[in-house]
Amino acid sequence: MSRQPRAVLLACGLALSVVAASSNAQVAPPPIEPASDQPTYTPPPKPEPQPVVKPAEPQPQESFSARRRDRNTEDLPTNVPYPKLAQPGPDGRIRRIRQLPDIAALRSNPNVGPASVEQIMPLIYLRRYKMETSVIDNLDLYWELSSGLIQNMNMSDIDEMGRVADMMKPLVPEITLSQDLLNRQILTRVQGGMNKYIVNEYKKAITDEIQVLDGEKGLEEVFRFVLEDSLHEAKLAYQGLLVELMDDVAEVVDLAGIEKTSAVQALIDAQQEPSVDPETQFAQIDAFDAVFRELSYEDANAILTALRGTREFENLAPTITTVNVLHDRKKVYEGNIGTQIRDGKTGEIRFNSNTDEKMPDKPNIEGQSEKTDTED
Repeated sequence: MSRQPRAVLLACGLALSVVAASSNAQVAPPPIEPASDQPTYTPPPKPEPQPVVKPAEPQPQESFSARRRDRNTEDLPTNVPYPKLAQPGPDGRIRRIRQLPDIAALRSNPNVGPASVEQIMPLIYLRRYKMETSVIDNLDLYWELSSGLIQNMNMSDIDEMGRVADMMKPLVPEITLSQDLLNRQILTRVQGGMNKYIVNEYKKAITDEIQVLDGEKGLEEVFRFVLEDSLHEAKLAYQGLLVELMDDVAEVVDLAGIEKTSAVQALIDAQQEPSVDPETQFAQIDAFDAVFRELSYEDANAILTALRGTREFENLAPTITTVNVLHDRKKVYEGNIGTQIRDGKTGEIRFNSNTDEKMPDKPNIEGQSEKTDTED
């Protein structure tokens, strides 16, 4: 809007306010009869002075965020030793977990045992199926977001950040898996709260490290990490579809009923059996993905849609494996549906989820070497 029309509107608004004020004013009418004699005014007695009471000094109040943090964690077994998700990689920096952190946290969580897995797995399958659908329906957005857009975006460009945020909306779940398990009462308040605590601890360790090591660009890199982390479930769903397609391309292409263009034929030629070695398989995925992205959006969408039609149960992704919630110090004993954590050196019970019995902390217990699934 130009300055002149804006000024006119402001002037009109001001004028209307003046008119409204004048129309609301009331004028007292002239008296019809002369006023009668009024009694002599006698002022009330002066109030006796009251002693001055010194106000109490204000007491420091705990912030809302601190109260909320204490309420959420004060009754969680955070002092019980468990495998931390944040582990250093070969370069000394915290290694990024390829698995969804909320699933990895179930293994570390001292309150979650095998008895919970039967209820957890259906939700994991459901979330994967929904995310696969979102990725297939928004494949063009996923391709653009995962092709360097986030890595190369200018974090000081508000318009670009807004555009990226809009692109991500259909590819980001409304709530995390941990919160979903909690909302559906699959995990108890303590189980779900501890799972969220373990995940947040891992992500905080990464963002703290970024701000320290990346210097002036630390805050920008934190934003970049948050954006990429938001796409973690979408990335796992997409890569799972590629692994499933990798050794069955020709049959799925026939089912999709698409024309065998040069790009489609190149994808058929790239057909191979996925390796059981994780590192080799990820290299295979990267190479296969590069060929897959040469397809048109329509052909790629048709292939992935047809792929799910080849499953025995369309909503059960075969690349999902049953969650393993045990580690070398979390044991389940006959007659005990809960879990116990024992000291790796002394064998002493450090935690019992049935009784919430916690033993006093011992020095360096968390510093012991522990095998984690951060590589998976």
